[in-house]
Amino acid sequence: MDCEDVMDTMERAGDLKGELSEYARSPRFDRAVRDMIFEAFPGGVVDDEMTFSAALDSFIFTKRLDGGQTVVEMFAERFTGEDRALVLSWTDYVQGVFEIKEPYGDDGFVAVNHIDELTYRIRSNMGPAGVERLTPGVVMVGGIVPVGDDWMISGASAAFPAEDASDALAGVRELQLRNPKLVFRNPEKLARAREIQATQRESFIDLYGSDMIAVPGDEVKEKVLAFYRHDYERAGSKSGPWTPPDLPDPGFAQMGTVAILFDEEDGLGFHPDFDLLQEVFADPALIARGRYREVVSGYLRGDDVSPRILQRLAAQDPGKASEVFRKLLKKPRFSWERDGEALLRKHKADWYDAPRLPRVIPV
Repeated sequence: MDCEDVMDTMERAGDLKGELSEYARSPRFDRAVRDMIFEAFPGGVVDDEMTFSAALDSFIFTKRLDGGQTVVEMFAERFTGEDRALVLSWTDYVQGVFEIKEPYGDDGFVAVNHIDELTYRIRSNMGPAGVERLTPGVVMVGGIVPVGDDWMISGASAAFPAEDASDALAGVRELQLRNPKLVFRNPEKLARAREIQATQRESFIDLYGSDMIAVPGDEVKEKVLAFYRHDYERAGSKSGPWTPPDLPDPGFAQMGTVAILFDEEDGLGFHPDFDLLQEVFADPALIARGRYREVVSGYLRGDDVSPRILQRLAAQDPGKASEVFRKLLKKPRFSWERDGEALLRKHKADWYDAPRLPRVIPV
């Protein structure tokens, strides 16, 4: 592709991005955008246009709506050919903290993203004026989308001059912890995280004799700290004597028995009211009681609840599991062995859409 073609593609990408932003603000998405605003801004009050632009971009490119599609995927259906392919490529949207290293042509720059530690060639659809402030040493906080082999600045971004770059970089660790998916764009980081998680799981099993233990809620923190210490010492205590991490209060003290499961794919997870789950799967007649129905329903319908516990309990006695869900769902012909996976996929689509990411982040 020659220089003129590249410019034409970037200009077209800019036009399409403008159309996409207008599409996302159309009445069709009023409710979803309103929900996004209340989630992103305290009290639903937008007092920063740049922050709103970044939140809107994230909503457009990453938020799956009720039908399972993102806004950008629905927008792409309006087009065919190269335009459709270009818009669909934007599902690979990247938010980052980009330290600019050198210019790239008249309208771009080469930058390292401190979130995933990858290097990007980034351009502006506004031409040289769009990168006038973005010189070597400056840190840009914002989003980018792919355009061919390069990337285009998407939405509003903040630029920190070199002398203030440390202020922007100070927040990188927090961003990594809140958005591990951004870190794992880097395949080396992903591979390393999987190695660490597998080693930690071995330490958990070595300490407790299984990948799952069930303990009173007020003992969860103690058990987790013991596991972290065992893992540290098992690795050779390379940084000196053990110092316990400052773990937040998990809030499980009032939640009966908690299952701590270190699953091979899902990593370390916590499952409150496990005693009630065990009881109802042992005696399906208990599902008639409100508290048991509430717990089983929460495990089934909770978006952020792993399906692993239900799978494990059901595998112990598929016949009794079938009885539990027949009564819960009011479906007298339900069979766990025949219908169980479809049921979990219906309520936990995100757990099946892609491989699970590790819960640990190598830094």
